[in-house]
Amino acid sequence: MSLRRTFVAAVLFLMTLVAAPARADVLLIPFFGVNFGGDAGRDFSDSFDASQFSWGVSIAAMGAGVFGVEGDFGFSPDFYGKTDLGGSSVMTAMGNLVLGIPFGGQSGFGIRPYGVVGLGLMRSAAEFGGAGNESDNKFAWDFGGGVMMFFGSSVGIRGDIRYFRTFEALDILGIDIANPPGKLDFTRGSFGFIFRFSAAAA
Repeated sequence: MSLRRTFVAAVLFLMTLVAAPARADVLLIPFFGVNFGGDAGRDFSDSFDASQFSWGVSIAAMGAGVFGVEGDFGFSPDFYGKTDLGGSSVMTAMGNLVLGIPFGGQSGFGIRPYGVVGLGLMRSAAEFGGAGNESDNKFAWDFGGGVMMFFGSSVGIRGDIRYFRTFEALDILGIDIANPPGKLDFTRGSFGFIFRFSAAAA
C-alpha cells in the first residue's frame, strides 16, 4: 500500500473515532515518556539511561458514562539509536476506544482508571548517510491503560502504559529492521498533563 493511501486511511479512521459524542469532556493531553521492551531493546529501568524517549499528544472525548474515543500521536526520536551514518525514529498515529470509570464525576476532583485498544499507523524511519533517509509505513494496533487524576474541572495528570505492534514486518532498503526480525513492537510508558474542556452537541 502506498504512503499516500496509508496516510489517508489512517486520517479518516482517526477522524471517525475522535468525533466527540454529545455532552462530552474533551481532553487534551501532551505527554512525555520512554519506550522499552520489544524492539526498543531495553528494560524499563534502563530506558532513561538509553534516552529511549517519546513525546506526543492524545486528544480524547469522554461522555458521562464509561465509553470514549481517543486519537493518540507519538514520536520517538533515536528509536534504534544513533550511528555514524545517522539517526532513526518511530511515529505512531492511533485511533482508540476508551473504557474508563469516572470516580468523582466530570467536575472537580476525580479519578478515572481506563483502558484503551485501537488501530492506526506506525512509521519507522532511518538515516543511511549518503543514501539519504528511508522509511516504511505499516498498519498497527495498540492496547494499554492507566489512570487520570483531575485536581479541578479543567486540569489533571495522566499515567499511561501501552503496547504497540505492527500487523506486518517493517522493511527498509530490503532489510527487516525489527530485532528479532518480524513485526515491530514496543511498550511506551508516559506521564501527561490533562486540559479538560466541556463540549456539547448543538
